[in-house]
Amino acid sequence: MNLTHKDYFKIAFPFIVSTVTQPLLGAVDTAVIGKLGVAELIGGVAIGTVIMNTLYWLFGFFRVSTTGQSAIALGKNNQTEQASSLLRPLVLALFVGLSFVFMQSLIWLGAEWVISPEPVVGENAKIYFDIMIYGAPFVLLNYTIIGWLMGQAKAKETLFTQVFGNVLNIILDLVFVLYFDMGIAGVAIATLIAQITTFVIGAVLVLKTCQFSLLDYVRTTKMSRKDLSVIVFSNLDLLLRTVCILVFFNMMARVGSQLGADVLAANAILMQVTFIASYLFDGVANASSVFAGKSVGQKNPQLLSRVIKLNVQWTTGFVIVLSLLLVVFKQQLVMLFTTLPELVEIYSTMSPWLIVFPLVAGYGLTFYGIFTGTGTTRPVRNSTFATLLVFLIVQFVGVRYWGNHGLWLAFTLFYLGRFIFLYPYMNQVKQKCQ
Repeated sequence: MNLTHKDYFKIAFPFIVSTVTQPLLGAVDTAVIGKLGVAELIGGVAIGTVIMNTLYWLFGFFRVSTTGQSAIALGKNNQTEQASSLLRPLVLALFVGLSFVFMQSLIWLGAEWVISPEPVVGENAKIYFDIMIYGAPFVLLNYTIIGWLMGQAKAKETLFTQVFGNVLNIILDLVFVLYFDMGIAGVAIATLIAQITTFVIGAVLVLKTCQFSLLDYVRTTKMSRKDLSVIVFSNLDLLLRTVCILVFFNMMARVGSQLGADVLAANAILMQVTFIASYLFDGVANASSVFAGKSVGQKNPQLLSRVIKLNVQWTTGFVIVLSLLLVVFKQQLVMLFTTLPELVEIYSTMSPWLIVFPLVAGYGLTFYGIFTGTGTTRPVRNSTFATLLVFLIVQFVGVRYWGNHGLWLAFTLFYLGRFIFLYPYMNQVKQKCQ
């Protein structure tokens, strides 16, 4: 297969569009609540989002590993493996999602203890959490469905599923909060409705586009203890990697909260901008993951080399474009979220950290897709451990001497480290195609 920029674009573009709409949800949640002009409400959404994202990111490997296994099965053209790569993680995702619902009281108490928000911020976060927790099963099922569609190179279906659900969420946000004046509860209900709708659409598209009957392979959902242990241990590296990232984001929220409600709210706005940039890179990572997985299934080292080359070229392009956009529009971005003078002032002071973000984060975020697509997960785990250690040390020292700037220095080094510590393992990826 002679992989061209056109081939890559056909897969990358729908993935980029579909993935970038995901952080737009958090951005719209923050922006809509921000229009109410109360910092504690913005902080409540920020804390509530961190808690829910902690749960979802902890099991984000449902999407990542499903994409990789689905792509490898597609490369082998093996229908049994294609079916099992969807059905088995679906069963596990449903079990984990329902467990979140049943343990919601314990989850809230633990999150409240870790983050320690100010009382008013905590009350608003609790309203958000109590509604959002019921979307957990649908979110994890959606991860599996989207991951499988990505691995099967169903780019249009992936695009439609995510964009429709996310646009619905944004519209309901505006209606419930600005028209019906439902506040934080309105934001949460809008998201819950969108999550359920996304699951229904994704399930229908899987059944319509699948080139074989999944019912013929229902037996693959039956897992022996050995099968389950293989799945668990193969995902353990990704789980531990996710734990590191969750420690990172929760420390950002905890330290920001300790610096005051205004700093927490301003940091939430800054991080929403970085999330949008991150998900743009994630679209490139997803495209690379699909083609890298195919190269392993086909045992095609030439294809893998071409994927790596295109990954670098596309990432470089995004780094340049995003950096320029952030330089030009950095001040306009904050006005999309809030006009509170104290928050705008903090944002303006911290905004230089946004400009360097694409450069320090881009390559680590996209190379990650090549590793997960080929099932080379241990280096991902090891590199994330190392970069978390750097973050914790710099954060501990930096905040003491430079306040919020010290926190954002640690934030920047965390993303830079995700590439520096990962790239030396590239030979392990290449060995997968031997």
